[in-house]
Amino acid sequence: MDWDLCRTFIAVAEAGSYLGAARRLRTSHPTVGREIAALEAQLGTKLFARSNEGLVLTAQGRRLREHTEAMAAAAIRAESEVSARGSAARGSVKLSIGPTLAAYWLMPHLTAFLESHPEIEIEFVTHPFPVSVRRREADLVVRIYRSGDENLVGRKIARLGVGFYASRSYAARHPLPQHSTDWQHHRVIGFVDEATNAELGQWSGRVARMATTAVRCSSQADMLFAVQAGVGISPLSCIVGNAHPELVRVAPQKLAGISDMWLLAHPDLIGLPAVRAVFDFVAECGKVDRDKLRG
Repeated sequence: MDWDLCRTFIAVAEAGSYLGAARRLRTSHPTVGREIAALEAQLGTKLFARSNEGLVLTAQGRRLREHTEAMAAAAIRAESEVSARGSAARGSVKLSIGPTLAAYWLMPHLTAFLESHPEIEIEFVTHPFPVSVRRREADLVVRIYRSGDENLVGRKIARLGVGFYASRSYAARHPLPQHSTDWQHHRVIGFVDEATNAELGQWSGRVARMATTAVRCSSQADMLFAVQAGVGISPLSCIVGNAHPELVRVAPQKLAGISDMWLLAHPDLIGLPAVRAVFDFVAECGKVDRDKLRG
């Protein structure tokens, strides 16, 4: 049985639709449909049925899901056992991390690590869809706020600070708020998807509740561009805002949000020399940049 088809099957089972699975797999809706049809043809049975909630597993689909998840776990254990017999750290390691942390935090450290580990390749997975270590969509994950529901091991490596920032040109035209009532005279930049940024959105919403929301953005990169253009005030990770001298932080001594940063791996993967090397590298970067990340 083709494992790539099984991976598509699991994505559809979790997303409940071809479209949702396609977004997660970074492929097209028709491709997902063709792969599910091919898998059903191979097995000679229907794996999904349509319902008001989307696609749901048939009885045969539920049994296949149990087997495919067992296959994924067995593959991880086999790789771990075989690789552990060697001592060299080599191979590709997938690291799931937000694009902001990848660009502003880890990239500056990357050259030194790769020079000391020339046989390791790091693949940065920065798309917004949650990845599964269990299905080998990533080997390591850096998560903010919570450790997730997979059976992963790891530790908290740092705390990420967030503050409000404005361009110096905006601050020159609009004196920055010092008290809660001052926010009514300001424009703020908000999130398109409040659910994805739940804790940060709730915190910024409480602080700037009297302000007018001028625009909403789906990425921190777009929020940064909006702030630089003088659109208004926006919450940004301090590691981003502090890197741009054309920005000024609003009330830095009192307006700050702090979130935990977790570095996690599958318990059967952490023993792989390459995975262990990248894990230790990321953890050490968190330690070295503790104050910078906290802001």
